[in-house]
Amino acid sequence: MNELPIVKEYENRIVEILSCDDITECFDEMLQIGARIISGALSPEGKRELAERIRKSVYFLPNEETPDMLRHVAYLHLMVRLTDSKDFYTEFLTYIDGMRIDERYRFFLVMQARYLSYQKPYIITLESDRLFHKIYKRSKKYYQGRLGEVGGFIKLAQRRADQTIILTQQYLTDTHKETHLTNLIAQEIMVSMCQNTFIINTNDLLPVSNVVPLFGIEGHNSMQYLANANNVFVRGLSVPYFQCDDRMPSEDEMHIILSTIKDVRPEYIISCGDHSITASMAAGIVPVIPGYQIAPVDDPQVIRENLLDYRRMIEEKRFWQVRFKVQEAKH
Repeated sequence: MNELPIVKEYENRIVEILSCDDITECFDEMLQIGARIISGALSPEGKRELAERIRKSVYFLPNEETPDMLRHVAYLHLMVRLTDSKDFYTEFLTYIDGMRIDERYRFFLVMQARYLSYQKPYIITLESDRLFHKIYKRSKKYYQGRLGEVGGFIKLAQRRADQTIILTQQYLTDTHKETHLTNLIAQEIMVSMCQNTFIINTNDLLPVSNVVPLFGIEGHNSMQYLANANNVFVRGLSVPYFQCDDRMPSEDEMHIILSTIKDVRPEYIISCGDHSITASMAAGIVPVIPGYQIAPVDDPQVIRENLLDYRRMIEEKRFWQVRFKVQEAKH
């Protein structure tokens, strides 16, 4: 099948959008174009042909103002999606790092970059990985500044040995893998460790509250009926539960979570999901253990053994990650 006519049609409209004065006016159309292209409107060869045609037709000048920067970052994001190119992915992150933009919007963009790397792990290089974590740490510093002083680290003797907290970035049904593992961890904490736990859904896996116009934006699902829930049931066990609203990352919501941690004084926190700004800041209050280290596989016995090992390390003060910058290691 000859795709050239449809490739040319997409090329013409995309180039028009990337050349317009205000790209924000094209927001809805950009989402539609991105969804159609990625969902199969073009073959891999067609997407590469489209990318090459766009590359030859679009130019960006130095000393860009905000409208130019929005067009430029949308172009780079689209090129990564079309080409799966390591070079374009690195250029995309380099551009995000250097943009003169509100830090909330920068965080939105770096989370979109994270999603691309999840879907296409082969585009990651040492340089792009370094850039990602540089931007993430910058975002963390921004939110720390917005929150102000959240209190110092709580020593082991002042923490409650019978209490833990689980932070998760998304909580759906038990058929969802990450939710299933969160539930398994909660079950083992309560049954095998004889500790209480509290699941907090930070609801910020792919935040969309500070959007920048792109040809395709990824958000994440949440269960609206859980928005006002005080408990969830895990294998017949009632577990206290709190879910942040869909404005995350919100300073108000993060302040509530961190204040709760200080009040509850858990022995430790388990963070399910990586690059969680809230979990990174919580690590300055009590030890935070990455969830993937507790539940690398769907196996209650492995989870139980890992919980015992980490709890022993904490109680013997051998837990070197006392101020662990949670999930800032490579994904």
